[in-house]
Amino acid sequence: MSAVAQLVNPNKAMTSQDAIDHIGVDLWRAFRSYELAMFERVAERGFDDIVVSDSDVLIHIAMGGTRLADIAKRRGLSKQAVHERVHSLIARGYLNLVGDPEDRRSKIVRFTARGAKMIDALKDVKRGLHEEIQAVIGIRRMSALRNSLGVIETIVRRPSR
Repeated sequence: MSAVAQLVNPNKAMTSQDAIDHIGVDLWRAFRSYELAMFERVAERGFDDIVVSDSDVLIHIAMGGTRLADIAKRRGLSKQAVHERVHSLIARGYLNLVGDPEDRRSKIVRFTARGAKMIDALKDVKRGLHEEIQAVIGIRRMSALRNSLGVIETIVRRPSR
């Protein structure tokens, strides 16, 4: 079984005694399948050097730019760790760093023209995946699914007792 197939359906490689059966596995498999499809499709649009781990930084950058320290804070990582990922994206032409006009010690991470095109491609791919899923499960089930995911997020984010 390929590594991708194993990631998408990890229980296929397991024996029935080892299989884990809970909502977390279902959520992870669905998300992982969606994520892999998203990056495969964006690669087909000419952005084949974007990898899943890049999304951990990209999702936190506003189109007008975001302070490096704010990205680190949102991710719960050190500035050095985020700086490393940002510099990887800079080297590939997706981002640049500019001085913060409000704080000379800070840097702002901004999308380059190539980065903005990649974000547009990602948005288009996500819209397409949404439409594909909705075409199969229907508008009502899509709405129920999204509501259920919101409820799950609320439940699991509650402080434990």
